Amino acid sequence: MTNMKIMKQLKFLPAIGLLMVFSYSCEDFFYVDDREKLTEEIVINKENDVKGTWANLYHYLENGFTYIDNALLANACDEADMNNPGSQVYKYNNGSWNAYDNPDNRYSHYFTALRNAMNFLELTDTVNNPRFNYESYRIPDPVKFNTLKRELKAYRIDAKFFSAYYHFELWKRFGEIPIVVKVLTDADVGNLKRNSTEEVVNHIITLLDEIIPEFDELELMPESEYLGGAWNGNNIGRITKGAVLALKCRTLLYAASPLNNDGQYNTELCDRAARAAADIINLGIYSTSMNYRSIHQDKTLGNKENILDMRVDNQDFNYLEVWNVPPGGNKAFITPDVCRNATCPSQNLVDAYETVSGNPVNEQNPYEDRDPRLKMSILTNGDTWNVRKVEAFEGGKDGIGAINTTTTGYYLKKFLHDRINLNNNTVAPHIWTIFRYGEVLLNYAEAMYYAHGPEAKMGYVTNGSDLSALDAVNQIRQRPGVNMPQKITISETEIRNERRVELAFEGHRFWDVRRWMIAGETESHPLIGMHITKDGESYSYQRFEVEKRVFESKMYRFPIPQVDIINFNWMQNPGW
Repeated sequence: MTNMKIMKQLKFLPAIGLLMVFSYSCEDFFYVDDREKLTEEIVINKENDVKGTWANLYHYLENGFTYIDNALLANACDEADMNNPGSQVYKYNNGSWNAYDNPDNRYSHYFTALRNAMNFLELTDTVNNPRFNYESYRIPDPVKFNTLKRELKAYRIDAKFFSAYYHFELWKRFGEIPIVVKVLTDADVGNLKRNSTEEVVNHIITLLDEIIPEFDELELMPESEYLGGAWNGNNIGRITKGAVLALKCRTLLYAASPLNNDGQYNTELCDRAARAAADIINLGIYSTSMNYRSIHQDKTLGNKENILDMRVDNQDFNYLEVWNVPPGGNKAFITPDVCRNATCPSQNLVDAYETVSGNPVNEQNPYEDRDPRLKMSILTNGDTWNVRKVEAFEGGKDGIGAINTTTTGYYLKKFLHDRINLNNNTVAPHIWTIFRYGEVLLNYAEAMYYAHGPEAKMGYVTNGSDLSALDAVNQIRQRPGVNMPQKITISETEIRNERRVELAFEGHRFWDVRRWMIAGETESHPLIGMHITKDGESYSYQRFEVEKRVFESKMYRFPIPQVDIINFNWMQNPGW
C-alpha cells in the first residue's frame, strides 16, 4: 500500500472514505449527527443513509470566520491586522510560509471533499441501484418512490456542483492541479498528473453547464420543493441554479484575469463571465434591496442578497463578538477571550472609502462625510457600540497598547451584532456568504469593462433595463443604507476600489490582488494604523506603521505540498 499523502485523500480507503450516516431533521437539513459510521463495503439500503451521505458533502465548505487559526483571511492581506501575534495567519504577512508549512494548505481538505463527491455519484448512479432499495417503493408506494427519485436527482446535482467548486478552490490556490472524475484506485493515483489551467477551467465550466438545465427539470417535477429558483424554508442553504451560475461567473472571471493571461485580461473569457453574471441577474430573484448592515445577519428567504452561504453552527453563536468587541466596556467578563482574536481594520482600507461630497477627507474629522459602508463595517474612535463610545485614542479604554485591544486604532463591525449581551452568553445569527448578489454585480462590472468598455450595453441583461459596467457599479452604490452619489464615468481603479469597499472582510481581497497581479504593491507595502491623541474635547490623528509586510512574486501561486512533489515527481510552482 502506498504511503502517498494525496492517495490517502483520493483512493478507495475505508479509513478516509467513511460514509457518515446522519439523523435528518425536517427543520434544517444541516442539523446532522455522526452517531454511526458506515463503511463503503456495507450496502446502503435506507433513504436516510443517502440523505446523510449527501448532507456530509456540505461540511467541506469553509467557515470564513475562523478561516486560518481563528482569523479572517482579511488579516493576511492589506485589509487588517490580527491582534493575536501567535496566530498562523502572520506567516503570510512576514513571508515565512513555504511548501512544508502553509497556513492555508487546503490541498488534503479539498481532495478529500472531491473524493467524497465522486463516491456519492458512483454510489447513486441510478434510482434503481439496489444499494438503497428505492425500487421496492415503485408499486406499493408510488408517491414515495417519486419523492425519493426527485430527491436523488437533487442530491446528485449538489455532488456535481461540489466537484466543480472544490476543483475551483484548488485551482485558484495552486494553479495546475489533477482533475478528478472518479474514486481513484492505486493505479489511478500512481499515474496522477497535473492538468493545465485551461483544462481545469474547461472541466469546471463543463460540469456547471451540465447542472444548469437540471434545475429546470427539477422545478417541473411534481411536488418539488425547489420552485422559483429557491428551496423552501426547510431547505434554505442548499445549492440553487443561482449558486451554480455564481461559481461559473467567478471561475470565468478568475480565468480571464491577468494572473492567468500573462498580465493581461482575456476579453473572450471576460465576455463569458459577463454573460454568466447576466444570467443570474435575469433570474429576477436576487437584489440589492437589503440594507448593507443586515446582509450577513439575516438567514431567511427574505435575504435577497444571499446566493449561497456556509452554515456555521446553524449560524447562531457569539464568538465573533467575544473576539472582536472593543474591550473597554467588558472588563467584568470572566473569560480572557474578549478581543483576543480581533481583526483590526487597517488605515490602508479606511483610506479606500470615498467622501460623500467628493471633497478631500477632513484630517481633523476624518470619519465624517464618508461612504456609509465605512461606519457599517468598521468601528472608529467615538462611534457608539453597546451604548457607549469607543475610546480608541491613546490612553482610552480601547486604545492601542492595552491588553487585547486594537493594533491599528480600529475595530471590526461588519458581521457583529449590536447590543448582544455577552454577559448572558446570548447568541445571534451570522452568515458567512460564499456567493452574494453584490459580488455578482461587481463581477459583471469588471468583466463588461474589460470585454466591452465602461458604458457599453450588449443586451445581456433582459430582466429590466440592460446594464453597462457603470450601471452595475452604481446599482451597488445606490443600495439602501448606502446611497452614494452615482458615478458619471468609471475606471479600472474605481471598479477595483468599489469591490474593495463593498466586499471588505469577506475573503475576496486576498485573491483579488493576486489575480490582478498587484499584490507586489499592495502586500509588500507596510500595514498602516492610526494613532489618536485626545486633547480636551478634540482629537489629533497621526498615521503610523503597524508592521512591514512581505510579498514575493512566487506567492501569486501557493506551493504544491512538498510531499506530493517528491512522490509524484512533479515540478514545483515557480520560485518555491
